[in-house]
Amino acid sequence: PKTVAAYAPTRLALAVAPAIRRLIRVLYPLVRVLTFISDLLIRILGLHRSPTSDRITEEEIRTAIEAGGDEGVLDQAKQDMLMGVLGLEGITVGDIMVPIRDVVVLPADADHDEVHQIIEKTQASRYPVYQGDRSDIIGFIHVRDFLLAPSAEPFSLKKILRPPHFVPNLRSIRRQLLSFQKERSHLSIIVDEYGGVQGIVTLEDILEEIVGEISDEHDRLLSRAVKLADGSYRLEGSALIRDINRGLHLDLPEAEVRTIAGLIYKHLGRIPTPGEEVILGRYRLVVEDVRKRNIRAVCLWVQPLEGVGAGVSADV
Repeated sequence: PKTVAAYAPTRLALAVAPAIRRLIRVLYPLVRVLTFISDLLIRILGLHRSPTSDRITEEEIRTAIEAGGDEGVLDQAKQDMLMGVLGLEGITVGDIMVPIRDVVVLPADADHDEVHQIIEKTQASRYPVYQGDRSDIIGFIHVRDFLLAPSAEPFSLKKILRPPHFVPNLRSIRRQLLSFQKERSHLSIIVDEYGGVQGIVTLEDILEEIVGEISDEHDRLLSRAVKLADGSYRLEGSALIRDINRGLHLDLPEAEVRTIAGLIYKHLGRIPTPGEEVILGRYRLVVEDVRKRNIRAVCLWVQPLEGVGAGVSADV
């Protein structure tokens, strides 16, 4: 009923108004009695009535957005942005983070020339800094601080180091967005339940969930998902399933895993060898390259819907 009313409110209101008017007249005495009793109980208990009658549920907002799109009031970009805002609570920072192994990090003892070369090559604005092991993040630097560092003094990254902000991987991106606003920060380090560093999340990552890709995500996707002549896709094992699904309009399962490699590990239960395959519904994933127990490349075939099946097989 809510959906129908959202799409044709005037026509539906005119159709049901006579019946509702008669119903109100019949039930009015009973409503008055029940209202009096409930108000009396509320006063006796010292409670206050909450004005809930004007509240709008998330479902109603979603329906209104969809109706606005169908009627041409909202274009697709605005619909996606509004839906993105509504979905902030259901997405965690762990879902959108960049894994630490894919992050450009700087050793704490790096000299000026080394840091300058890395910045010039990667063109990022912030870089985590590690001590000893690359997962032992001790802070991060901002490129602006590096460029403004006095050249006459001996260079040390620790002099321009900013304190790290660690957050759990299960924090919602809505809360993280508020945290960025409160802390006036743009980068946080993501840790798991044991305190191990998993990756980083930036303000840009969260904004992309709301308004779409800010950086050239299409180019990043092309580097991780190359379409081959036979219609299949060659995927990097570290490619995020979320990115692949959004970029290629697929629905690969994302439950419990984040990457293509993780999806294969989950269903095989072991480290695969090249040639082994996993079939998930209409998707066939064949392992192409494995190095040092790490799945580097996978070939994906999207099968016709009539050929849907499920299972795991090996072709060695």
